[in-house]
Amino acid sequence: MRRSVNSSLLISKVVNTIMIRKIDISDDFAALTHLLNNAFATIAQEFGLTKENSPTNNAFITCDELKSQLTENREFYVYEDNNESLGFIAIERSLSTLGTFYIEKLAVIPTQRHLGIGLELMDFASNRIKELDGKRISIGLIESNTRLKEWYSKQGYKTSAIKTFEHLPFQVCMMEKYI
Repeated sequence: MRRSVNSSLLISKVVNTIMIRKIDISDDFAALTHLLNNAFATIAQEFGLTKENSPTNNAFITCDELKSQLTENREFYVYEDNNESLGFIAIERSLSTLGTFYIEKLAVIPTQRHLGIGLELMDFASNRIKELDGKRISIGLIESNTRLKEWYSKQGYKTSAIKTFEHLPFQVCMMEKYI
């Protein structure tokens, strides 16, 4: 006796596939650079940053510069939704302080901000750092970016120092959290 199969039961539709994926050297660094440039452009505009006064800002990073920053001590991750890259984060192991890691390049494209992607990336990074036996996470941001400082504070980060660097047109607020 032959059984009838309802074909509608066999069709499964994936509506939303969100993932945070580790970047390797074979990834499309042009697309990742575009994501960073786009995400950081709004901050550059808000704080008057230009390629001339802040050449190391991610609003101005080149594909070759980004690729060269993927090292043995630095991991890159991209946040994807249905294969569209919406966010980025980097985790770097301190070479001088055992158990310390830096979170860098946290970026979410402007059209996707305030939807929880940045928080998901931060939670992911914190968990990854724990897996790597990290004990302390350090971040740096523009001191006058009070909105971002408040956002990090809500995640348990505390200001540890305010630094001035000759090559930057702003002070840097260093924040840290022990995990």
